[in-house]
Amino acid sequence: MIRLLLLVLAACAATVPVQAQPLEIADRTSSKTFTAAQLLADKAARSLEVADPVYKRPMTYRVIAMADLLRDLKVGRDDYVQARAVDNFSVAIPAALLRADGFLAIETAATPWPKLPGGGTTSAGPFYIVWRRPAVGGDISSEYWAYHLAALTVTDSPAQRWPGLAVGAEVPAADPVHRGLDRFVAVCMACHRFAGAGEGTQGPDLARPMNPVDYFQPAALRKLLRDPRSVRDWPEQRMPAFSEESLSDADINAIVAWLTYKAGKR
Repeated sequence: MIRLLLLVLAACAATVPVQAQPLEIADRTSSKTFTAAQLLADKAARSLEVADPVYKRPMTYRVIAMADLLRDLKVGRDDYVQARAVDNFSVAIPAALLRADGFLAIETAATPWPKLPGGGTTSAGPFYIVWRRPAVGGDISSEYWAYHLAALTVTDSPAQRWPGLAVGAEVPAADPVHRGLDRFVAVCMACHRFAGAGEGTQGPDLARPMNPVDYFQPAALRKLLRDPRSVRDWPEQRMPAFSEESLSDADINAIVAWLTYKAGKR
């Protein structure tokens, strides 16, 4: 009987809906927690079709515009929103961009999403940041399509939180180094830290003990940023390839320029 009871309990645990996971939304002074059911019941919830780069096809979601979701938070003009997933993946998104073009997709129990491509065992739910515009060049990084979302927290910009990332006033405004910092924050810092700055834990620190420009030839470093497996490969490698549409050659060159600039500041 005990064994049977344990089997029943295990079966029940396996069927607990993923929608039970809450989402925390916070600014510097307050926080709120929501369930999927609460957000789906919000009068601002609606359907939206997007060109989804994670599922690699058009998807229709029940969403709430980030402008509505964050409406009660204190958000400054230059603030960012730190989006954190249940596995501690974390990316900082400009708050103005998120409120202008971002949406929170909410998985419903009645129509669960497909499993993630590439052998995934779960969907992107229950909470997933999606965008009205695709992640093709421009300002919406592919890393901003953050799924398995657990929290959204208003913060200072990464350059304010970690001054060591900043570009000095001596660098002209038109210099690609500035764009390199912007793209490093948007694309690389979700997984990597730089001299301890950042929250990324899924990849190595890109300044300690050495900066990549110290041990990669420029052409090899650019090739690594475009398609890591074309330079080196190992079984547990997690860094994805970036298409020209999601990270242009000009942006790769800008990231390398910023890394080179920081190497020269040691």
